[in-house]
Amino acid sequence: MRPGWRSLRVLGGVLLGSGLLAPGATSGAAFPPSAPAVFQPVLASPDTLRPDTLTLDTLPVLGSRVSADMPLRTRSVELITRQQLERLPARSVSDALSWAAGVDLMPRSPAQADLSLRGAGFEQVLVLVDGVRMSDPQTGHFDLDLTVPLDRVERIEILKGPASALYGSDAVGGVVNVVTRSEPVWSGRLEGGSFGTSAVAGQGSLALPGNLRLHASGERSESDGHREGTDWETRMADAGLRAPVAGGTLSGEVGWARRAFGADGFYADFPSFETTRTRTATLRWRSDPGARVRVEPRVSWRRHEDDFILVRDDPELYRNRHASTQYGGELVVRARAHPRVSVAAGAEAYRHELASNALGGRSESRRAVFAEAAGLLPHEAELTVGLRHDDHDRWGGFTSPSLAASWAPTRGVRLRGSAGRSFRGPSWTERHYEDPAHQAEPELRPERSRSLEAGVRVDRIRDVGFDLTAFHRRSLDLIDWARPRGSDQETLWVTRNVIRATTRGLEVTGDWSPGLRTRVEVGGSVLSSAARGDEGFESKYALRPITDEVRLGVVRELPGLLSASIRVTRARRVGEASHLRLDARLEVPFMQGAVYLDGRNLSDSDHLDITGHPVAGRALYLGFRVGG
Repeated sequence: MRPGWRSLRVLGGVLLGSGLLAPGATSGAAFPPSAPAVFQPVLASPDTLRPDTLTLDTLPVLGSRVSADMPLRTRSVELITRQQLERLPARSVSDALSWAAGVDLMPRSPAQADLSLRGAGFEQVLVLVDGVRMSDPQTGHFDLDLTVPLDRVERIEILKGPASALYGSDAVGGVVNVVTRSEPVWSGRLEGGSFGTSAVAGQGSLALPGNLRLHASGERSESDGHREGTDWETRMADAGLRAPVAGGTLSGEVGWARRAFGADGFYADFPSFETTRTRTATLRWRSDPGARVRVEPRVSWRRHEDDFILVRDDPELYRNRHASTQYGGELVVRARAHPRVSVAAGAEAYRHELASNALGGRSESRRAVFAEAAGLLPHEAELTVGLRHDDHDRWGGFTSPSLAASWAPTRGVRLRGSAGRSFRGPSWTERHYEDPAHQAEPELRPERSRSLEAGVRVDRIRDVGFDLTAFHRRSLDLIDWARPRGSDQETLWVTRNVIRATTRGLEVTGDWSPGLRTRVEVGGSVLSSAARGDEGFESKYALRPITDEVRLGVVRELPGLLSASIRVTRARRVGEASHLRLDARLEVPFMQGAVYLDGRNLSDSDHLDITGHPVAGRALYLGFRVGG
């Protein structure tokens, strides 16, 4: 019997024996290998609110710039709440994202990971923190080099599908927005486990004179790595100050992070080492949320530094140093034009600069204007219309329209559909990077995409709810690193525009609350991707999505005693065999906090990561969390 199945049987026996999982509640047999589904991988307690009924502070939900008091039901948006984050066996934002439906998280190590949504590559997903762009203009490999520890995160919002009409370039597959905590609570965390891994983290809030409030957090973690040459250490810290000013709220945030990690085989077959540093600063003012017209001006700055050594023991053989900076401002005005209609309009302007010994010294600017309107129509219908025009120094202007609508034909059932146009300009790395394994093409054209989506959501039928979504995306001039099929390791990866690429997919998520503080979540996805102009080439990143995935998640709580979160995943990537993975967390209350045991890859799957090496094997982590 394979080790993976032994782990499944052992854990199943423990759960059955302890009463955490009632016999017959779930069964792996319900998910045959050919099941054409995707399920809700975010595990929540039974009383977790659904995203289409949730009012988030006084700000718009990701996916609309209009209003939070008009629930967003026309687009596919998933939330990972604070309550969920405390139950997941996750220790970073990227870790937590791997539990979301339709998300393909491709980690090289806990220090760095690429993010994909619905088959869109890591360069085609936009990452925000509190609405501020964090995606890097040099390369999407750095998009998750955030300065926010997981303990500081209030929730993660995931908008699936095109969003250039809202956020401009890069939002082809979707947008991820990390929202930080604001409530006055303190918390701390200690953790240690497999591969010599250890972590200490804390966050909190402090009231100061003059109605000021200070928020701060920090984390330090390190590991020997799961294989030779993948050791890593991370340091993160951020702080913010909020104060009432001129009838609104003035807030400022600063952040810093450093990641140093063995990058053996990360980008090419070399024992490399890499160090990155990220610094951020944001200043914004928000008018009173009760005002009929609400104004939000914002300025932000982000600097990312990367020091890449091709051969770790011989730094001077080949070494790249890059420093990218982006800074600028944005103004958004929101108003309730009618009791059933809300509108938003705004403009933004940003400057991008690069200093690099490999890519040269470069600078570019971009500008944009945008508008959106959302309305509640008769017969339980809703409509959202958006329009944005971007202008860029390098590739000129691009207009992105969007249209989304929903309708509830009967109580508890809602149909939705949306269409949108999106684009992505090539990054500096895609245009100018060269090393012994890669050759960039300076004259790449921007990608252009058109997407359609249709879905149905059933809220509750005998404690069961589900959401079914079908989507279609056609891209022109898709940018990809590629080389002839069957090439040896000496053949260069070269950037190019693929004439046309089409992606189609189906996602279905479902949840069942059978009582006894138990929640079962199941689902799956199927995805197909075809490219014209791809004949005879192999793709390094853009055309290697997960084609089918089936997941099962269970949360069970025994008040005051024990809680358990379990997820089983079966998935297959283009060109690879399918794999089975089991992750779990067991937690017991202790003092003013909890002691938890995380099991990662308990099935000991040895499928390959994005570098072509086996993923980390079975691992256990013991931790203690205190505070809120």
